[in-house]
Amino acid sequence: MRKKKLLRASALILTTILLAAGTACSDDTAAVELRPTGYSLTEPSYVVPVRDGRDTVELIETQAVELTALREYLAAQNASLEQITKEFSVLEAAVAEERAAWTAEAEKLSKQNRRLSSPWSVGFFGGYDPFRDEAVCGVGVVYSVIRF
Repeated sequence: MRKKKLLRASALILTTILLAAGTACSDDTAAVELRPTGYSLTEPSYVVPVRDGRDTVELIETQAVELTALREYLAAQNASLEQITKEFSVLEAAVAEERAAWTAEAEKLSKQNRRLSSPWSVGFFGGYDPFRDEAVCGVGVVYSVIRF
């Protein structure tokens, strides 16, 4: 029962609001006449009072100025979007270049890690023999048992 009353009240309020909005928009059109062919007109036309005609022309001119301003604004927005698009493409190119550099460096480091993780290497030797009183140097292959 409460829901029905609430629904009816809502419908009544909505109808009142819509009628009030429509009433504010309507205007008296009794001054507009449709004259048949003749007089100084070559075709049937709507004839309106001079004041209404001036208001209509003023409205048209105002809307033309607004449309011109909107077109200029849109042109400026399009220019901004084109500039952003260019900057975005430059940024994408820089990111791709940086990613390629990182990939190349990572590959280089992985090769170096594989090479350094091998227990085999070439070593240079040098030393002094105090018993024979002579210095010794050489090159050899080394196998690493313990690393530190």
